[in-house]
Amino acid sequence: MRFGFFKKHRNKKEEKGHRDPIIVRFYKASDEPALVSTSESPDASDVADIKDPVTSGSSAGEKVCASDNSAAGDAASSAAPKRRFERNPKYFSISVYSLITILIALILALIIFNIASVLSIAGNLLSVLAPFIGAGLLAFIVSPLVNFFDERFLEKLLHIKKPGLRKAISVILVFAIVLGLLALAITILIPQVIGSLKELLGKFSGMNLQTMTGTVKGWISGIAPSLDLSEFDTWAADTIASLTEKLGTFLSDSIPSLLSASYSVIKGLINFLLAIAISIYMVCDKRRIARASTALTYSILPAKRAATFISTARECGQIFFGFIIGKTIDSLIIGIITFIVLTIGGFPYPVLMSVIVGVTNMIPFFGPFIGAVPGILLYLCLDPVYAFAFAIIILAIQQFDGWVLGPLILGDSTGVSPLWVIFGITVGGAYFGVVGMFLGVPVTAVVVYLARRIVAKRLAKKKVEVS
Repeated sequence: MRFGFFKKHRNKKEEKGHRDPIIVRFYKASDEPALVSTSESPDASDVADIKDPVTSGSSAGEKVCASDNSAAGDAASSAAPKRRFERNPKYFSISVYSLITILIALILALIIFNIASVLSIAGNLLSVLAPFIGAGLLAFIVSPLVNFFDERFLEKLLHIKKPGLRKAISVILVFAIVLGLLALAITILIPQVIGSLKELLGKFSGMNLQTMTGTVKGWISGIAPSLDLSEFDTWAADTIASLTEKLGTFLSDSIPSLLSASYSVIKGLINFLLAIAISIYMVCDKRRIARASTALTYSILPAKRAATFISTARECGQIFFGFIIGKTIDSLIIGIITFIVLTIGGFPYPVLMSVIVGVTNMIPFFGPFIGAVPGILLYLCLDPVYAFAFAIIILAIQQFDGWVLGPLILGDSTGVSPLWVIFGITVGGAYFGVVGMFLGVPVTAVVVYLARRIVAKRLAKKKVEVS
């Protein structure tokens, strides 16, 4: 015997998988279901028996009287005084638009005159929403991997029929791989980088000023024997003393901020863990989120504009996140290639150099040069031969990246000219630093894409073709 609340209620509809597309249907008023009559409503026979009291009269005189009464009513209504205020749709729309314009102007004025408070509120809001923003980025990045495991591995290879079970297994596998790689980087890569930095600091601390300047002078004299280096020792001593003084001032000024820095690290760790947890829910409910977003868009905008908005947003997302994902994979491969080449060549600190090259390679155009400078300067202090060989290796790797690997992975993901790429890097770096240099390129690509769509639409409306 089974109780009712233990029974499994099966949904008659087919279970939707998370890879199924969102379908939007349009229907007319005639397609709506007919009203169901109840016991209190009259039957068809009762409705047929109901007659109009005017047309069911037994004599024509009654009809004439009815028409006379209606004519008298029309005359009385025409003779009635007109209302002082009558609704006019035209002026009502003008009033609404004027009111909206005034409200927007007032809001902009309040924002401009209280810009400091607005920026503070916006910064606090971004700080609160940081876990959700990070979760959205992580969910967008791992979503193709979830689809890959679901379709290629679980559905076609293992022949698992239930979409819900496939989705759960795919999410678990993908996040296990991502977290495993992250743990591997933390436990293996970061300690080696820290060890290399400690070893370098130990070597430089053991070298005195005369040894360092003598090494640099010998290297310069070997390249340019005729160059006068009589004032080099004085210049090097003054430069190092100035740098040491500035470094001491910086350290003394930064001591009070150590507490806030530790608090920021703890807060960032908490936000990171929250972002991972939220991203799991986002990946599991991505079809529900997409369906709710589509329904909200169609409820606010007209059908044609809603479809255009959704397709445009999809294209912008593919441009933005496609560049980020592709550039991340490209930089990871470049870092691995650099590590292999430096290890085979017997260079010191290959892990540290490969991490620097891989991270700076995320920045288009200028990234390879930024990544090569620290390595060249480091190897100059150790052995000029290493510095020269490292410069040649980085140049060869970056040529391989620019001509072979980059086009193979990224393709034409941005669709913008190098001029716009340099513009995005320059403006983004000027306002947001290194992060702005990296994100400036996909943001510029999205802006250029939207501008092209607007221009093409206006030209098509004017029936103008520019070739």
